Amino acid sequence: MNQGILQSIVRLFAIFSILDPERGRSRDLVFSFLLQQLNENAANDYIRAYDEFLALEETPEEGLQKKKKTSAYSVKVLTICEQMNAELSQKQKAIVLARLMEIICHGGVNETENDFIETVASSFNIPDEDYLLLKSMIEEEEPEPHPHLLTIESLTSSENKTNFELTGLQGKIFIGSLPSCQLYLLQYRGKSELFLNGQLVQAERLYILNPGSVIRSTKFNPLYFSEIENHFLRQEANEGFEFKVDAITYSFKSGRKGLHDLSFTEKSGRMIGIMGGSGAGKSTLLNVLNGNEQPSTGRVLINGIDLHHHEGKLNGVIGFVPQEDLLIESLTVFENLFYNAKLCISGKSDEQLTETVNEVLSQLGLLEAAGLKVGSALNKTISGGQRKRVNIALELLRKPDILFLDEPTSGLSSRDSEVIIDILKGLARRGKLIFIVIHQPSSEIFKLFDRLLLLDTGGYPIYYGNPVESLVYFKQQINHVGAGESECMVCGNVNPEQLFSIIEATVLDEYGNLTRQRKYLPEQWFKLYNQHFTSSSHEAETSAAQTFTGNKQVPPGPVLQWLYYMKRDLVSKMANTQYLMVTLLEAPLLASLLAFIIRYSPLSTKGSYVFYDNPNVPAYLFMCVLVSLFLGMIGSAEEIFADRKILKREKFLNLSWMSYLMSKVGLQFGISAIQALLFVFIGNSILGISGMHFSYFLLFFTSACFANLLGLTLSATFRSAVTIYILIPLLLIPQILLAGVIVKFDNLNPLLKADKQVPWIANLMPSRWIFEAFAVEQFKENAFEKPQYSWNANIQYANFVHSYWADETSDAWKSPPEGSSKSLLAFDINRKL
Repeated sequence: MNQGILQSIVRLFAIFSILDPERGRSRDLVFSFLLQQLNENAANDYIRAYDEFLALEETPEEGLQKKKKTSAYSVKVLTICEQMNAELSQKQKAIVLARLMEIICHGGVNETENDFIETVASSFNIPDEDYLLLKSMIEEEEPEPHPHLLTIESLTSSENKTNFELTGLQGKIFIGSLPSCQLYLLQYRGKSELFLNGQLVQAERLYILNPGSVIRSTKFNPLYFSEIENHFLRQEANEGFEFKVDAITYSFKSGRKGLHDLSFTEKSGRMIGIMGGSGAGKSTLLNVLNGNEQPSTGRVLINGIDLHHHEGKLNGVIGFVPQEDLLIESLTVFENLFYNAKLCISGKSDEQLTETVNEVLSQLGLLEAAGLKVGSALNKTISGGQRKRVNIALELLRKPDILFLDEPTSGLSSRDSEVIIDILKGLARRGKLIFIVIHQPSSEIFKLFDRLLLLDTGGYPIYYGNPVESLVYFKQQINHVGAGESECMVCGNVNPEQLFSIIEATVLDEYGNLTRQRKYLPEQWFKLYNQHFTSSSHEAETSAAQTFTGNKQVPPGPVLQWLYYMKRDLVSKMANTQYLMVTLLEAPLLASLLAFIIRYSPLSTKGSYVFYDNPNVPAYLFMCVLVSLFLGMIGSAEEIFADRKILKREKFLNLSWMSYLMSKVGLQFGISAIQALLFVFIGNSILGISGMHFSYFLLFFTSACFANLLGLTLSATFRSAVTIYILIPLLLIPQILLAGVIVKFDNLNPLLKADKQVPWIANLMPSRWIFEAFAVEQFKENAFEKPQYSWNANIQYANFVHSYWADETSDAWKSPPEGSSKSLLAFDINRKL
């Protein structure tokens, strides 16, 4: 709140104070409001400004002069309210109105005062329902029953049970909720001592309940803000669901236990924080809870349905946002969301999906960045906070009921972190169940959690309950001085780091130096956890599996998924200018270079070229084979590997793996077709190979398609890009050597070659068959040879027969087989010929 707007508020207070005969109390209320916004020194400065404004505005008012003065005040009030409308949030305006009403309404309200208050409420756009609730809490001795008013009193003195057992409360506590601005107000009417966040509550005064607030008394157990908020949320919600963790454990393949016995039950509409040191098993727990990992023992139930054994019944219920970015970097923010919506939402037109995407973008404050490319971590276009919000938006499109997030604030500024958590808290208020793994939260973020699950090294759960109360719990366990204090008595901040200072405290040696030995081992904290939390964490088990009726988005069919995958991948590649240029220029450049180098005819006159005389044509054919294999494999080697993070998220979308795979195959085949066309047209044109373009294209394309499939197989098999590119030479070099061009089959290692046959290992090489196809096609189908090929074939066959049988006849005539006459032998030879 800037200086100018605060001065306007103080002046507004001064105008209203003129109407108050009990000036001292009004001044105290104004000073109390200032202390909530400022430190004591600044509050004193503004209260002096208040006194000056009061003296300046105050003049004797009698008869007509009084009416004129009142009218002048109304004009001033409207002017000040217009200024504040442009500067204050709706929540801040509601607080200002509440303080003004406290100043004026404590001793009864006359008509003029009531008109002034209604003028301010109207100028601030405060809904009538909220205004009447405020008026009831401030003016009436006993506020009337209201849907947004919670009355808390001692169960021993009331027949009507409330949601909180505050036995021993002497008086009543009223909690008012203003839905228009998500503001909660507390008013206490009683005689016993009551403390709000460690500060003494004065009777009949209004107090703001902020997230993380705690109401304490020596007469009853603490009452937490999350319990109060959930009371109102349950009233507004039509239905909810239960998430039950029943005695789960998890062990790694090595046998080491990564998670120890854990049980708890949660309802929809809550936000649960998961904290712990390095190696505490936070991510392991998250993967077990969201279904990515199977627990070694125990169950995870959602409305009685076992997540790990009946996951088909829970399709679309769970969303997961890992710590890494899940964005396609070459697409814009809008395109990332739009194609994700196409994949997970069926039955909607593009216009309807666009509207849905824009709605989510507006909800997360991303509309201004909708047209910006996401970019990479090294080449940023949008900020880190925006990237996190886009990742969350990808999940919100399909409206999952349970959302898991792994360190969504990691690497962000404190302001961006608060924005992210505020958004998630808003989702929880609308009925979602949110689980967040978080590291080093600020005091404001820490207070926003409804529950805190704390893990110690080795996967030991050591605390489950209200976040603010966790400090009290651990302080009490070690008999810490001031164990009952959970937050700073002056500023109200909570220090979450103090939790780890207590949990991981180390022993001092005889010299007073810290050692590596912990005072309290994880096993000891786990034992205390079992004593304090396990019994309260178990609730009645749902008797039978129920049908989950949460928000489920049905994905389109496999064919449409294939089409959307293809379109998304195509748009992504076309948006990547560098990739597009290299892909389109690589084949023609290689063709130009190779054809230029081997364009040679030794029998031609200088400066002329005749294809018939070029001795390098076999080398060109072999290079066609190698280039097709190389381009096809390199182009597809990283396709699936690069999408591994996106595939991890899309696992929760229940999409078809075959549709995704066939989209990759189809797109790579299309790219290979373009490269084959460019290479063959340019290479053949330079070398003067006429009339063979189509057959060359078909062979080049077929070879590249095989390489595409081989590259995609590598991409899907291995988890490291380095490993993939190391294996490519291992697959290409044997095909070069065993194609029969560089090394003749007769000159191979004796263990590999076969007598008068192609070695078996060479027959396994695609390069051998593709090169042979090129050579045969060039010899048979060229324009010069094709008309006379059949005649030449017959002549060559006759020559072969003549040469072979001439030798056979000569040998047989010289030494005929025993019992054969020469006449019969001659007849047999003639028959064979």
